[in-house]
This record gives sequence, C-alpha cells and structure tokens, in this order.
Amino acid sequence: MVKHRAGPRALVGLTLLFGLSCGRAPRGSAPHASASGSVAHPGETTPDAAARSFALLSLEHQRVSAPITLADLSHRSTAVRRAAARALARVADAHGADLLLRSLEDEDPEVIAWSAFGLGATCKGRETKALRALSARAGSLMLADARSAGAKPAPKTGLEILPPLEAIAFAFGRCAGSDAEKGLRAWLRADPSLAEQSALALGAAAVRTGRLEDASLVGLLDASSGAQPTQAGLQAFTRLTGLSEPVRARLRDVVRARLATPGVARALAVRSLSNGGPEATAELGKIVTDAAFSPAERADAARALGRLGVPGQSALGAALAALLRDGASTSDQALLDDRYGVLVAGLDALEPPGYGAASELGRLAELPVTDPPPLRRRKVALRCRAAELLAVAGSQSERLAACDPDPNGREGRLAAIAVLGRGSLKGARLHRFNELALADDAVVRQRALELLKSHGEAASAPERLATALASRTPGDVATAAEILASYPERASHEGGHKAWDPGVLRALGTALETWKPSPLIEVRAALISAAGALELLGAKPRVEAECKSENPALRETAAKALGLLGAPGRACDVWTPGAVPDEASRLLKGKVALEFRTDAGPLTIELDPGLAPVAATRVAELARSGFYDGIVVHRVVPGFVVQLGDPGGDGYGGAPRPALRSELSPAPFEPGSVGIALGGKDSGSSQFFVTVGRHPHLDGEYALIGRAGPGWERLAEGDVVQKVSAAGK
Repeated sequence: MVKHRAGPRALVGLTLLFGLSCGRAPRGSAPHASASGSVAHPGETTPDAAARSFALLSLEHQRVSAPITLADLSHRSTAVRRAAARALARVADAHGADLLLRSLEDEDPEVIAWSAFGLGATCKGRETKALRALSARAGSLMLADARSAGAKPAPKTGLEILPPLEAIAFAFGRCAGSDAEKGLRAWLRADPSLAEQSALALGAAAVRTGRLEDASLVGLLDASSGAQPTQAGLQAFTRLTGLSEPVRARLRDVVRARLATPGVARALAVRSLSNGGPEATAELGKIVTDAAFSPAERADAARALGRLGVPGQSALGAALAALLRDGASTSDQALLDDRYGVLVAGLDALEPPGYGAASELGRLAELPVTDPPPLRRRKVALRCRAAELLAVAGSQSERLAACDPDPNGREGRLAAIAVLGRGSLKGARLHRFNELALADDAVVRQRALELLKSHGEAASAPERLATALASRTPGDVATAAEILASYPERASHEGGHKAWDPGVLRALGTALETWKPSPLIEVRAALISAAGALELLGAKPRVEAECKSENPALRETAAKALGLLGAPGRACDVWTPGAVPDEASRLLKGKVALEFRTDAGPLTIELDPGLAPVAATRVAELARSGFYDGIVVHRVVPGFVVQLGDPGGDGYGGAPRPALRSELSPAPFEPGSVGIALGGKDSGSSQFFVTVGRHPHLDGEYALIGRAGPGWERLAEGDVVQKVSAAGK
C-alpha cells in the first residue's frame, strides 16, 4: 500500500475541528494485527476461513448485516476481516455502521479503507459520530506514516482500492456538510498526495449537496494555483453552478494557467470553464479548434459552450464552421478515430439555425455516403444532424428528408423527431409524430414519445402512451411510465383534470402485473411511479408488494408512490433478503482477457474480479456464451463513456438473469476503466461502460470490473460487436 506523509498543519486542523488527540493509539485495535500493518496469520487460508469469507460474500449480496459480528472483525484471518468490512460497507445499514466504527480501528490497510467507505455511505444522520471516528483514525495513520517515511509502495497487480488515508478523505466527501468540508480544507494544505484526494472529496461533496462553502471554493482555487498545484483541485467546479462573479473571475484565471500543460488538471480545467461565465467563451472556442488539445478536451469544450447561452452558441457556431471548412475534420480517417467525437459533441450542443455555420452545415448535410459501415454510419449521422439544425422547425425540409439514404433509417427519423419538437404537434405534424411513435425501431419510438414531455397539445398522447405501456419492449414501457410519472396530465384528453383515459389506466395496470417478475429494475420502478402519479388505487397491492422488495430502489420508489396512494409517511424498511447470486458459486479465479471484434476494429478488455467478483464473473460468462455477439453500441458520449450490453439496443434491456447487487468500492475510475451500468441501485445486468477519460464523479458509484485496452474512444453509436472471445479462468 502507498504510504503518505502529512504535515503538522493537517493534524492541527483536524485536532481543532473535532477536539481530538491525534497522537493516541486507536481504541481497541484488532487483536491479531501487527504493529506495522502487515498481517500474516496462521490459518489465513484454512477451510474455515474460506468458508466464512464465502458466507460473508453471500450476506453482502443478500444485503443482510445482522449475522456479521465483532468476531468476524477480529478474526485471525485478514481475508475474513476484509470480507466482513466490505460486506458491511456495501450493505450500508445502521447495524453495519456501528460495526464499521470498530473495524476502522483495524491495522490492515484494506480493512480500514472498506470501513471508511462504508462510514461515508452511512453518514447521513450520523455525521458527527462518523467524522469523529474518521478523523481520529486519520490522525493515528498520519503519525504512523511519518514514522515509516521512505517505505516503497507495493507494485500494483490489478484493480486496487484507495490507501487508508485517501479512503478516509473520500468518506469525508461522501458525508458532505460543513464539518466535512472543514476537515477536507485542512488536508488541502497537507502533503500534495493527500491534498489530491481531499480535492476529489470536495468534488464528491459538491455532487451530493450542489454547493460548497465559500471557504472551500477559495481553498480549491488556491490549491489549483501556485508552484505545486493539485491536479484535482478543479473537479468541484465541473459539478457546481451559480457561482458568484468574484469566484468565476478567479476560476477563469486559475483555469487559464492550467491550459498549457496536458493531463488530468487540464481536462478538469476545460470542463470547469463553462462555470466561468460568458467571459470564458473565447477560450473555449479556441480549444474546440486547437489540435494541441485532445479530442476529449475539445468535445468537453464544445459541450461547455452549448451551456453558455447566445454567447456560447455564437462561439460554438464559429468553431464548428472553422472545423468544417478544414476538410481534415471530415476526412475518412478523422471520422474513424476520436476526432469524430468533437464534431458529434459540437453538433449536439449547437442550436438551430446554426449560429453562423449555416453554409458549412449545408455542405455537411450533403456529405457523400457511398462507403461501407462504419464510415457510412458516421457520415449519415453527421448529414442528418446538420440537416436537422438547418430545418429548424420545418418538418417538410427536402434536405431533412434526404439526409438518410434509407427512408426507414434511424438517423433520418431521429432528425425528423428533433424538428417536430420545435413546433406544435397538430395537423400534419401530429400525423408524422404518430407514425414515428409507432415505428419499427425502438429507439425511434422512444425518442418520439419523449416529445410528449414538452408537448401537451398532442391530442393522441393517451393513445400513444397506452400503446407503449402494452409493448413487450422494456424501453417503450419505461419511457411511457416515466412520462406519466412526471406529466400525469398526458393521460387525459382534457389535460390536467384527472379525467384519465381508461385505456391508459388499463394498460398501466396490466403492465404492472406483466413486468413484476422482471429483473429490469428500471422498468418496474417507472411503472410504480406512474401508478402513484395517476393515483391508481387498484395498483396499491402491487405497490405494497414492491415495498417489501429486496431491491432498495424499488422500495424507495414504492414508498413515494404509496404516499400518493393515501399512505403518506409509509416506510418501506422491512424486506425479504435477496437470493445469493448463482455466479457466487463459480467466481472467476483470476483475470479474463476479452477480445472484441467490432465493425470499427478490434478492441480488448481485461476483466479483474478483485473488486466486483460477481459482476466480473457474469460478464465473463455472458461473453463466453455469445451474449455480446451482434450487440450494438447504444451509447457514446465523446470523451466520457462508451456503453453496450443491451440486446434491444435502446439502453433499457439486459440479460435474462437476476439483477446484480452493486459491488461498489473506494476505487477511482481512470481512463479505460470498465464499470457496470445501472438504472438505479442494485440494478446491474449485462450492460457495461468503458470510460475514455478521468471523470471522478463516477468513483464509488459503480462496480469496477476491469480495464479496457486502447481504441474504445473510436467507437460511435451504432457500431456493432461482431464477436467476443474470452481467455482465462
């Protein structure tokens, strides 16, 4: 484990904050741990220890903490203590939180890290107790690290969780709140290695609360400037909005100083520039066209401009016009590598009529498309996006009709939907909407249905929603239910008078029964929410059943729905433990190499079961079974993630297996990390994503199952996985 030294200022800061004596030994240290923190016990691999470790893994996946005891946390076997702390951290309930306060005192680095992670997850309502314990343990670790200065870190052999001090800082960020911020600000002034994690933790706090104290903002800006600036100091500014003008002005100055040097700090600087206000548009516009920046950074800059109103749109239009005038940006080679993502991000962020890029968009809309896939696919997508921007609200545009050579092609129909959304859905436009909402392509149907969120005038809304609820396609059902949950008036021809269409009510009631055994948590949760919003009293028994579900997302949704169905304040806090996943009985014994043959070229992933053994095992088994053969890449956000694993290709489906428990961990999502996609807590299935940049807000929120090889950033939506092969056990 990496050792970190902390200066006295950090120790003093924590002492003043919590009134602690950082020099005292941790209370009740684990009886079998050595003073050095390296643990070597007889019997660590005994059958009894292995059996107990498996039992703890089973409890973790059943989400039951009661059978985990202090005996597990003081076991002679380090493996058992680690398994116990990990299980408690992932179950994350009140009983587990009390035990984690004890396991935090262990001397094994991994036990400490898991304990801190769990205390961060269970911090709400227990902030003072959790932060006091975390601070005390941090103080003793800092002193121990000072005594062992110069120790060489162990070489990395795979996916690893954070070292103890960094895990504690991360836990502070997950606790959020004023006291947590004070502690993290103290660490910002400590050793640079700990300051980095403290900056990331303040970013995590910003995600949870939507704000940071002014002192924290100033501390982060100070840490991001000077002779030895932190790399992660600007992470919080990528997640915050509504900054004061003095803070925005200082942010712009700090960012400009970071743009000269490539790396994580520059990537975060680019993403935070949209918070610099309209004055940042010139800088962002230059980044979009500057080949000295990575394509991911240029895509981030384009998205940032799209959020800056008219000044940002004008700068984005000018930048795209410059790119499109340069034929290199639309060369075959550029469209087949990650430079394509810059154009996609820019066109997606641009608003009609194109803000000065009309002539260039016109030429792009006529880009020749005689190529085979995947090049043809990319060109059609660019043509249709350009045609859609130029059409504005003109649904009869000839250029729009001709952008996709296939009259039933997805890109052409998606462009038509975007144009329909800019005008009223009446007359001929309503007729076209109805056609698209009943299309043979699930993605097209769902995108058309989404227009109902902002178009209450569509007279056919109840019929379209009822049809979607009756579909056998999970994405259709979930999309319709989500619309009804947020806009229940769409179920009425009269609009907002609770005179719900009988067809919608029947379809919703049937769907609730049809999908109740489904492992697709997102679909079931959407249906429950819709039943609550429509006050469908006949659905109350079904919602009551979900109130006892083993899945926490379903229980939370059911509690809210029951409040709308006449049971306000109902707590869904009693449930039947889930089953142990089948994969637990045949976990991977080591890493597995996956080779993906795609129509965009070969790619690789190395699955590592170290942090998420059940999820990694599932993906390996599905790959060996041929499940991923022929699957389409359904989501690509340039510079962020590539996602696949849904047989239906719309992002709502998965393998016909029970939902996975979320095997979260205190580990960073670096570029090339592979994680399990979620539609709510404990809802994983077969979908996974590959990160193509460093995005710290993912840390601790998804199961980390491996690392991807190079090239994933070249993929685009619609690319096809032709064959996957697996090697390893």
